[in-house]
Amino acid sequence: MTVNVLTDKCEISKCNTECIEVCPQNKKDITAIKIEQNKARIIHKNCIECLLCIQYCPLKAIEIQKTKEKEVKNKRRKKNKEKSKYSLFEIDEKIFQPMSEKRTIFARVMWDDTFEGYQKGIFEGAKNKIPLNLDGYSEIEHAAISGAWAVDGIIGMFEREQLAKMNEEPKNVGDSRGVEKKKDLLNPEQSAKTKRTLENNPSELTSWVKKVAMFYGADLVGITPIDLKWIYTEDRQGNPLNLPEGLTNVIVFAVEMDIDAINTAPKYPSGIATGLGYSKMAFIRTLLTFFIRRMGYKAIPAGNNIALSVPLAVEAGLGGYGRHGLLITKKFGPRVRIAKVLTDMPLIPDKPDYKFVKAVERFCKTCKTCAKKCPSNSIPFDKEPSFDIQSKVSNNPGIKKWYVNVETCYMFWTENGCDCSRCISDCEYNHVYTLPHKIVNWIVMNLPFLNPIWPLMGKLLGYGGNKSAKKFWKKIKVSP
Repeated sequence: MTVNVLTDKCEISKCNTECIEVCPQNKKDITAIKIEQNKARIIHKNCIECLLCIQYCPLKAIEIQKTKEKEVKNKRRKKNKEKSKYSLFEIDEKIFQPMSEKRTIFARVMWDDTFEGYQKGIFEGAKNKIPLNLDGYSEIEHAAISGAWAVDGIIGMFEREQLAKMNEEPKNVGDSRGVEKKKDLLNPEQSAKTKRTLENNPSELTSWVKKVAMFYGADLVGITPIDLKWIYTEDRQGNPLNLPEGLTNVIVFAVEMDIDAINTAPKYPSGIATGLGYSKMAFIRTLLTFFIRRMGYKAIPAGNNIALSVPLAVEAGLGGYGRHGLLITKKFGPRVRIAKVLTDMPLIPDKPDYKFVKAVERFCKTCKTCAKKCPSNSIPFDKEPSFDIQSKVSNNPGIKKWYVNVETCYMFWTENGCDCSRCISDCEYNHVYTLPHKIVNWIVMNLPFLNPIWPLMGKLLGYGGNKSAKKFWKKIKVSP
């Protein structure tokens, strides 16, 4: 951009040459603006474009002239030709119903006395593991897990309090999902104070939201319309989930977890990476929420609560659904944590990456590495996805997929002393996104008959989890 004087508006007789006075270059005796023939003139070679002259000119006689540049457009994935051949999720409408968060395994720990893991914490087994002096199971590493989770714990507690306040509000007549008209307790009075300057330009709003989210620390960002089938009907305590009226879109973002730490799974450095991933996504969604509210729109932050993250991420174009029940992305594989912000901001949704989604499903049919390496035998070996559930309570029936036995998975966590992550570390998509892996990714998407060779190649190259924690810590260099 360049700063120019509008000669038809500039009249020195009508001002006190404020532009000359405020110019920081002039104060250094580097003339950037001077008076010639009773008009101000910019010396562009000396101008640092601080814009103070524009701010202080009482006649509005100085302006920014933008250099010609390509219009920034929201990059939306092109609709793949295969879309008409299949859908993202095959759903049996006779069986499927939106899920209550109370049925999730982490909620059942608090109320379901029929569950083996009732009132057993994830970190409970550490007291038995740490005395064994095993690689990756030290007291210090376990303390580091607690530290990594701290930000998520603090922010999560605040978010739960705010959601509880929404549930305490008197209910109005709304639809069966509890999306009712009421005061937005998470955004008091902010909408009335802030001008919605870009409301009529969804493309620019979308671009800004994504850029700001990435600048805050997100590694992937996508947008999808709110799909009520993925919104929880109740919170973890069984209270109806009452969201403010008018929410239309979900901003879904993912943060990468450290690959070297994850690859020690199920040892404690992988648990540190998990906790850090959750704290990062809590930090980012908080900043993004306040940014959106400052813009004058509603924003409801969510980690694992409020809605199912993986299907929303798939619909937002971030990746596909894997055998292990996790999101698989092109760039990071399943080595991500997902959060979202629900908003009424008018945004342009992204298209699902149908070709990649289908490629992931094809690959998972032949791979089965995650199932083979799962220490709790919680991932099915069935070649085809199906409607067969493994947990009557915590699996939500009616969706054709590979259902994970979350009960046996959780019980291993309690014995291990932290979460596991072997399904992440051993997934054949879990690699650094270098040129060779970009090429392999292309081959997987376009030459699926070669899929059976990649698990063999991964084994040959030593990919996967349970790597040495001692070697992991040696990679982190510190001054003596």
